[in-house]
Amino acid sequence: MLVIATDDAIAKRPNVVFILSDDQGWMDYGFMRHRHIQTPNLDALAKEGLLYERGYVTAPLCRPSLASLVTGLYPHQTGIRGNDPVMPAGTNRTTEKALFASLRRRMTAPLHDKPSFIRQLKKNGYLTLQTGKWWEGDPKDHGFTHAMTHGDELRGGRHGDKGLEIGRKTMQPIYDFVDEATEKDQPFFIWYGVFLPHAPHNAPLRFFDKYKDVAPNESTAWYWANVDWFDETCGQLVEHLKSEGLYENTLFVYTCDNGWVPDPKRRNRFVRSKQDPVEAGIRTPIFLTHSGTVAPERDAITLASNIDIAPTILQACGIKPDERMQGLDLRDTEALKNRDQVVVEAYLHDTDLNKLEDINHGLRARVIIESWDKLIVRQDEASLFDLKTDPDDRNDLAHQNPEKVRNLTRSLNAWLKETTP
Repeated sequence: MLVIATDDAIAKRPNVVFILSDDQGWMDYGFMRHRHIQTPNLDALAKEGLLYERGYVTAPLCRPSLASLVTGLYPHQTGIRGNDPVMPAGTNRTTEKALFASLRRRMTAPLHDKPSFIRQLKKNGYLTLQTGKWWEGDPKDHGFTHAMTHGDELRGGRHGDKGLEIGRKTMQPIYDFVDEATEKDQPFFIWYGVFLPHAPHNAPLRFFDKYKDVAPNESTAWYWANVDWFDETCGQLVEHLKSEGLYENTLFVYTCDNGWVPDPKRRNRFVRSKQDPVEAGIRTPIFLTHSGTVAPERDAITLASNIDIAPTILQACGIKPDERMQGLDLRDTEALKNRDQVVVEAYLHDTDLNKLEDINHGLRARVIIESWDKLIVRQDEASLFDLKTDPDDRNDLAHQNPEKVRNLTRSLNAWLKETTP
């Protein structure tokens, strides 16, 4: 049973801004030492906070990745493994919208019984705003008091609808929400799931012009332009909070949903990254910034995971996380070092809802990383990589190190047994 905080306790709690990048490579930031991409606003936030360079998503695909962020559970636990439900044979989602909508609602339904850090924030006195990417129907059914997205599948509510305008078209809904929270003297949480640098890569020309002569190809230049555009919107958000005197009492949490490597030949397309268990698909920097509260530190060794986001936010707000949540408090660096392991699951894009009981149905791969060793287990093979010498996981060492493969496989199987409902 959750305990509701008193008015005095609520008033002392920090505001929270959760910044979620969409389809961005783990090296594609100024603070990650990219040679050309400029992200001065994120650089400033990261410099002031606790940065984990070796962060990982729970799934290299947006919907299951976001579901894990909200619940603190892995895809095989949430049941959200892919983006969309498999349609019955002979049907298609474009022409049979009512059927597609009913299947999507069926896909979302289990989340109502899962933990949610957003619901916990709401129950503890927070005003909570959803903007940007959101897959699970009406955000207000999941703990948001305010939402841009309507989530009605029959009106195009697949993955964000009106919410996708944040950043790309306007920041005003965030400013209005902050004003309301201030007037009500309530702490607030902002889900800034901006649809950037996600395709379409159509940033204003002023961004493209910065990169067109230094990028290896036009497709990459447009992607870099979108990254820069995304960073500018983050700066607008931060500057607004500073102008309102709210920056000092706000915790900023940053991560990405999955990676991206632009196809050099086709704009808005990717190669060897998103949907794949490779580093370019699953790795992301993660940082927490809370001026005067979280000590600045840069960690290039310790493993962190998006599974840690939910319990971290709750504990930073003085709220006990739901006991079902799997992650650790990212502020507890010693706990993360002692864990020394992260796991990622990659499933097919579409999920057969009739086969959810089989946690291996639709599975493309599971990944376990211990220290610098990475094992990718697919149905018919296991691949081993030394990330310290091979950070883009290109050189498979499985045949040279069978004992290490066996040990990592045992660790992965033990994790799966422990976390399977």
